[in-house]
Parts: sequence; C-alpha cells; structure tokens
Amino acid sequence: MNRSSLSVLMGMTACAAFFASEARLNSQEIAAPVPKTPQELLTALKASNAELLQKQQKTLQKIDELKQQADQLRIMSKRG
Repeated sequence: MNRSSLSVLMGMTACAAFFASEARLNSQEIAAPVPKTPQELLTALKASNAELLQKQQKTLQKIDELKQQADQLRIMSKRG
C-alpha cells in the first residue's frame, strides 16, 4: 500500500466518521427564545456554554479516535 492510497483511505475513513455522526451545522440550530431579564440572560448563557463544552469534548474524543485509527493504519501499512 503506497502513501497516496493510504491517504485516500484515511480521508474516506474521516469522511465516513463525520457523516455517520449526528453533527448539526450552525445553520440548522434551533433559535432559543430571547431572555427578558439579565438573570435569564446569564442562565441562558451558562446553559449554552455548558452545551458547547459538551459538544467540544465529544468532538475531541472523535478526533482522538480517528487519530488512533490513522496510527493503526500506518502501523499496518508498514508491516505489509
């Protein structure tokens, strides 16, 4: 297996993982109601930040999994 075919395989794997996930694009987000008081605004911001942090954590985990898979492909390609 040469480098170009390995790169194509890794790219296809990454695309398949992305499309298999249930990721939503920013344009698909549902708009939240506008808060009326500063306290409601703060509460909404905290909830939004917590949700964003969870999404980022999941994304980092997926990236780590893809990196491990790519490393395994590199190891296997060197053997064969």
